[in-house]
Amino acid sequence: METKLLPSLSSKSPPSLQRKFGPAQIFLHAAPRSPLFLRAATGPSSSRSDNAGDTPPPPPPVMPAVTPPDTVEIRFRRGSRRRSKQLQQDRKNSSSGGGGGLPKTPSPPKDWESMTMAEKAVELYMGEKGLLFWLNKFAYASIFIIIGAWILFRFVGPSLGLYQLDPVPLSPKNSS
Repeated sequence: METKLLPSLSSKSPPSLQRKFGPAQIFLHAAPRSPLFLRAATGPSSSRSDNAGDTPPPPPPVMPAVTPPDTVEIRFRRGSRRRSKQLQQDRKNSSSGGGGGLPKTPSPPKDWESMTMAEKAVELYMGEKGLLFWLNKFAYASIFIIIGAWILFRFVGPSLGLYQLDPVPLSPKNSS
């Protein structure tokens, strides 16, 4: 069975479908169902007048079976195009012998004495154990320190009777 879309929905359909089917003639394919025939309920007198005595009513017309459309195979790709292209190039380079198939190893770090003053400054600031590394570690740890201190101040101190927190101040309406 096929059903028409509403004209308001079909006007929003892609132009390629509008050219092919027209704006109000786009059809949806529904799952095939067996035909349903309804007969009007009539009394016994009217059925005898329609049927001439003992002749049975004609059989309902047979509807041709609706064949489902061809199946469509959908493949989901994982990852980005850039990564897949990089993997293909790596496979091609390793199989063709370009580059020897060995991954590039990073060069060993320079000695402290052989570095210039600018390289030393950059290493102290952004190096493996530089200033940014330690600041990041301290910021991460301080989150837990502050949360722990608040829990101790708010719950543990008053429950041990060390001090008493002030009650919540009254709103201006209630402080008459």
